[in-house]
Amino acid sequence: MIIFKRKTMPKIKFPVGVFVHVNEKGWMDEEGVKLWLENVWSRRPGGLRQERSLLVWDMFRAHLTTSTKKRLARINTDAAVIPAGLTSLVQPLDVCLNKSFKDRIREQWNEWMVSGEKSFTKGGNMRAPQLDVLCNFVIKAWNDIDAETVIKSFKKCGISNSLDGMEDDFLWQDEGEAKAEAIPSDSELDPYDDCLTNVPQDVIDELMMSEDEHDEDFEGF
Repeated sequence: MIIFKRKTMPKIKFPVGVFVHVNEKGWMDEEGVKLWLENVWSRRPGGLRQERSLLVWDMFRAHLTTSTKKRLARINTDAAVIPAGLTSLVQPLDVCLNKSFKDRIREQWNEWMVSGEKSFTKGGNMRAPQLDVLCNFVIKAWNDIDAETVIKSFKKCGISNSLDGMEDDFLWQDEGEAKAEAIPSDSELDPYDDCLTNVPQDVIDELMMSEDEHDEDFEGF
C-alpha cells in the first residue's frame, strides 16, 4: 500500500501489484488502516479463506481503536502489538527488511535521474516522476527481496520459529551474519550514487516539481 500526499486520487492507471491511497498530509490514519485490512491483508495469499491468523504491528493509535479490533475479529485475525520502544528489535521490517528495500528504491531513483524519461515546467524545473513510475519503483524493490529473507526476518524476531527450539539460533544471530544473508546491494558500486544522493536539500527541493495543471511545487509523496 502506497500513500501519496495529495487531496484527490489521480486519474491515472496504476500498475498491478500495489494498492494506492491518498492523504492530504501523506500519513497513515484509521481510514488507511481500514483500507489496508480490506485491500491488502485480506487479499494476501490464503487471506480469502479467513483462517485464523496473527498480525504483528506497532502501537500506532489507529491499530488500537475499537473499530479496528472489530474488523480484525471479523476476518479472524489476532493482533499482537509491539510495545513502545521495541519496534527496532522485534518488527521484521525494521530488523531485516527496510534497509534492503530502501537501497533498491534508491538504486531505481538514481537510474531514473540518469536515464529516465523526464518533463519540465515552463520555468525549466524538472518535475518529479509520474506516480505510476514511483509505484513501479516500490513493486520492483519489494519483489527483488528474496522470500527466504522475509521468512528469516520473522524467525529473527521470534515470531514464527519452531516450538521445539530448533530455530532459536535465529534469535541470537548477530548483525554481521544477518547482513551476510541479506540480498547484496549494488548501491555502493553505483558510480552515480554519491553525485545523486548527496545533493543539498535546497537543490533537491528545486528539482522536485509535481506535474499538475498549475505546476505547483512538489511537496512529497
